Order: sequence, then C-alpha cells, then structure tokens
Amino acid sequence: MKRSPLVPREQLDRAAPLIRVAAHPIRLRILDFLRHGPACVGEIAEAAECGQAVTSQHLGVLRQHGVLAASRDGQRVYYRLVRIELLGLLDCIQNHCRVVDGEGEDR
Repeated sequence: MKRSPLVPREQLDRAAPLIRVAAHPIRLRILDFLRHGPACVGEIAEAAECGQAVTSQHLGVLRQHGVLAASRDGQRVYYRLVRIELLGLLDCIQNHCRVVDGEGEDR
C-alpha cells in the first residue's frame, strides 16, 4: 500500500501553536458555539457550561492568540471566531468521537 505524503514540517510548525491554544475542553466548546456566530460572555458561558469568570479567562487566551475578535455593543462585548480553519479541527474531533462511540463508519 502506497503511503500518502507527509505534511511538510513547516506547516506542522505553524499549526502546532494554534492547536495548543485550542486544546482545552472549554475552549473547544467555546469555538464550537461561536461557529454559529458572535455571542456575548453570558451566552458563551451558558453554552460552555461554566461560570462567566472562567469563560472570560478562556476568551482572553483565545483573543490574545488571535483566534477570536471582540467588539463592543453598548454594555456588552461580543466575541466572534476569526481563525475559521479551527472549524475543520472541530469537525475532525466530532467525526472521531462518532467513530469511537460506534456511530460512524464501520470499523
């Protein structure tokens, strides 16, 4: 069987920091929620099933690394996903979980 070519090292070197930033269950949940559009901290906290303070900390990390952008509308700050390539990673995670749980492809 012929192997497919490896991903170039330079691409992996560029991807690793972004994956590292996203690699937390709460952050992954936040990213998954924001795939549907901008939201404020309260909405994100509810979707992530954690408190607003914890959510704000994770939003800060994601924003600091350029994954999210924020805009103010009156008293509220709305966050939106900027690095949309992470949606592909989320899709891979969902597909993996379906296969592991026996809901996906035949083994």
